Amino acid sequence: MTSSQSTTVVYVSPEKEVYTALWILFTAAAIFVGLRVWSKYTRRNELWYDDYMLVLSLLVLMVTDIIVTCQYATGYVTNYWHDRMHILINLSTGGTLFGQAWSKTALAITLLRISNKKQLVLLWFCIITMNLLMIVKVFFQWAKYCGKDDYQQWYRLQGPCVNYEFEQRLKVAGNTYNIVMDFIFACFPWWITWHLRIRGIEKIALCTTMSLGMFIAIISAIRTAWAGRPIMHRHDEMFIWRDGLSTIWFSGEVAGTIIVQCIPVLRPLIRDVHTLMNSQKLDDTENGTRRAPIDPKRGLASMNSRDKSKNGMKINDIALNEMVSHSSRSETHQASVTAPEEPHADESSWPLAASGSAGMQTRGRHDTWIEDEEKERGGLSP
Repeated sequence: MTSSQSTTVVYVSPEKEVYTALWILFTAAAIFVGLRVWSKYTRRNELWYDDYMLVLSLLVLMVTDIIVTCQYATGYVTNYWHDRMHILINLSTGGTLFGQAWSKTALAITLLRISNKKQLVLLWFCIITMNLLMIVKVFFQWAKYCGKDDYQQWYRLQGPCVNYEFEQRLKVAGNTYNIVMDFIFACFPWWITWHLRIRGIEKIALCTTMSLGMFIAIISAIRTAWAGRPIMHRHDEMFIWRDGLSTIWFSGEVAGTIIVQCIPVLRPLIRDVHTLMNSQKLDDTENGTRRAPIDPKRGLASMNSRDKSKNGMKINDIALNEMVSHSSRSETHQASVTAPEEPHADESSWPLAASGSAGMQTRGRHDTWIEDEEKERGGLSP
């Protein structure tokens, strides 16, 4: 669609769908980036270049979504676009290109920290070529096209014109190259960690969490094939609708790339939350079966002040259970420090009984009595 188009078509507007999808994707990406930064902050880990690059990619995604929202709110679904609309379209397209390149660059920077020399060379090659291609595509987005009257506006770069067919082929090549980068970065963790001396299950879990970008590569491949269909250039009533879906796909690629990079860093945070939940369940279980000793008099005095339902257990029953368990523990304790033939009724009397003549007659020998007395004084157990 161009500003000189004279055909009048009533387009189906995808405004609500575009608004909803773009801002849900951005919110999800922002939550994951926030959790990533919080996880590092709570563990006193300093932010590194990949963290800053992810935050920058998130800001670019936010600005791009704002521009797209302004497009649809100020006349994008019409038959005629003013220069202002063309400028907004070029800005949003450039924002998408920056978001694609920088979000993937953040993943490459993360991989640089754990790579050897050969892997470093390949990663730097991917980073440089990917960003150079992005810059060239942004330049072509603002350049004049040779022989195209609709692409000679004042806001375009002044100078030599660009062949339109070459620009279209470069656009397809750039999209394909981004897909290849996704696959390469997704396979890198397997190459890096395959020879580490860790358990197989841990190795697979680590590589899987760091290779979630494979899903983004698959999504990007489907989006590129879907957007390359001839019907995408047909100016019927569904033209803007298809263009809106394509916008959602591009935003999803950037947001998804950001999200999958945050998941491996969140593993310690998820583990801490899991441990906390298990400890709370354990505390609840112990509180339901084992309680601190309660004074029986207090329990008897307030037995009528508690609910007799399932959720309000009577205090006197609790005190009785504690008394029974305490008495059982006392009897077991006494049995471990006295002879089976002469059990003692009171725990506090066992030192005196052990020092009397009856105790010596029962044990038979003086040295045995001394040995037992020393054991009893040392820990009440043989």
